[in-house]
Amino acid sequence: MTTDEGVELDQLLEIEEYEDEPRLIATHLCGPEEALEMVKAAQLLGLGVRLTNRIRPDEDDAESATEEWLLDILETPPVVDED
Repeated sequence: MTTDEGVELDQLLEIEEYEDEPRLIATHLCGPEEALEMVKAAQLLGLGVRLTNRIRPDEDDAESATEEWLLDILETPPVVDED
């Protein structure tokens, strides 16, 4: 498969880099309390998680924003290099 620029995707993504990544099961958009509960549940089940947060500006009010939490549930916990 090639991109619009004619670059082979294999050149952009080396498959070996992603083979060791745990498989993503689901992604949830939640609040901080729910994220904490989901992390505890994943720990009990031996699943991995990746938790990130972001600020979404309110479309109606330019001076307010909402904090969102994204929780990725992974098949296994990610392995970290010792470096």
